[in-house]
Amino acid sequence: MRAVEVLRPDVVAGDERSAEDDPFRRELPRAYAVSAAAVLASPLLGASAVRLPPVSGPLGLGVQGAGIGLRVWAMRELHGHYARTLRVVDEQPVVRSGPYRYVRHPGYLGSLLICVGAALSARNVTAVALTTTAVGTAYEHRMEAEDALLRRDLPGYADYAATTHRLVPSGT
Repeated sequence: MRAVEVLRPDVVAGDERSAEDDPFRRELPRAYAVSAAAVLASPLLGASAVRLPPVSGPLGLGVQGAGIGLRVWAMRELHGHYARTLRVVDEQPVVRSGPYRYVRHPGYLGSLLICVGAALSARNVTAVALTTTAVGTAYEHRMEAEDALLRRDLPGYADYAATTHRLVPSGT
């Protein structure tokens, strides 16, 4: 994830940790560790593993590529307001362009796609289930905290949130 961040614009304000970030200092790294362990252990499970069809390998790589593209697009669309920490800075706008037209948290969706794509590439049902559960739960908690912070501190965010889904675009 950090390697993708080299493509982001310069950040308007620093990435200093805030009180809102404290619960995630350990939760996200733990979720990534569970995901990586599940993917790396997949070949060791041998015949006891429920294997996905061979097409899952290339499909997983495609999902990872889409996740990277979405994450980079989201970071660049924020024009310097992307940060690894939960915070709002003076004069920060509510961004409604690019992927933010469709979902409120495209960067998190991109990260989730990267992790799930890696698990799909392992062609192991357990890896996909563990990754989806661990990383999905960690990002669910982070999105709840971020939405609460933005509703509280970013004028116009509540209206945006009322019309834009969190991760899955609506069909309307």
